[in-house]
Amino acid sequence: MNKGRKAVDFLINYSIHISIFILVVVIAINYPLFLKNAPLDLLKRTAAYVVMALGMGFIMLIGGVDLSAGRIMGLTSIIAASLLERGDHFGKYPDFPSLPVFSVFLIVILVGIIVGLLNGFLVGKFKLHPFIVTLCTQLMLYGFMLFYIGLGVHKGSDISHLKDGYKSLITNTVKIGSWAIPNFVWYSIAIVIIAWIVWKYTGFGKKMRLYGENHEAAKTLNINPLSLTVAVFAIAGMLYGFNGFVEAARVGGPGASAGANAELDAIAACLIGGVSFKGGIGKIGGIVIGVILLQLISVCLQWLSVSANIVYILKGALILWVAALDARRNYTGSGPAIWKWK
Repeated sequence: MNKGRKAVDFLINYSIHISIFILVVVIAINYPLFLKNAPLDLLKRTAAYVVMALGMGFIMLIGGVDLSAGRIMGLTSIIAASLLERGDHFGKYPDFPSLPVFSVFLIVILVGIIVGLLNGFLVGKFKLHPFIVTLCTQLMLYGFMLFYIGLGVHKGSDISHLKDGYKSLITNTVKIGSWAIPNFVWYSIAIVIIAWIVWKYTGFGKKMRLYGENHEAAKTLNINPLSLTVAVFAIAGMLYGFNGFVEAARVGGPGASAGANAELDAIAACLIGGVSFKGGIGKIGGIVIGVILLQLISVCLQWLSVSANIVYILKGALILWVAALDARRNYTGSGPAIWKWK
């Protein structure tokens, strides 16, 4: 391959990274305070979304995708908020006795796991495409969210009268130098480390990678496709549930739009970080970098006061581009010629 071809390939494969670098340089030149104020904001944003991306990464590693991720997070955030409203709030719904924060945490984690088990069972047992299965559960979860939040005094409004103990557990800060780092950042760091250990050093992580690389060959290695698929989706659901528990307190009042399109950000972050739709390819470090880069784009656009309408357009174009890059990188010569684009 000549040098010109290599240069073109480099520019294509790293086009997003190069574009982000140029964007940061331009903003830093025009807004001197950017480099001072943006890093902490970027850290918070990354911590808020990385757990969701990790859940998506688990599923993509075995060759799947989860379109219900955002709604699982949204549903669990609404459940957590409704169960941890202040007891003196008029019209509290559901009107249960005051529950300990940890009990509610276990409830929302269980909800996430149950939905994940359902997704995994339908995909693994009936060989349904995860895109179809999770699209259907996404719609059902959204309907349930609208029904649930429409009950009681809320009538569809945000649930914002949260217990102080719950909010402080998530949003209280630890001072390091001039940075006040919220608790949820430390929780996310711990989960990233655990996920990294699972992917890199456990038999379960190796099974996920082998199964993602070749479903049929994995069967000869005594890997049970059904149990593995169910387990992976359950783990992802647990992570989405954790994210929902944190998100409710972080935003201070989840509503019917909670979790909307969050799965698209998670997919984009995984693709940017090198996790492939093909399966069997990806690293936890890559997912973290993908989330950082995606949130860096959001921070930059916020500094530029870009309209939310434009942000949606750019986000759609970005996801399309990273999906095309993924297809280009992992083309094996067996698919349609259109994928072998140069």
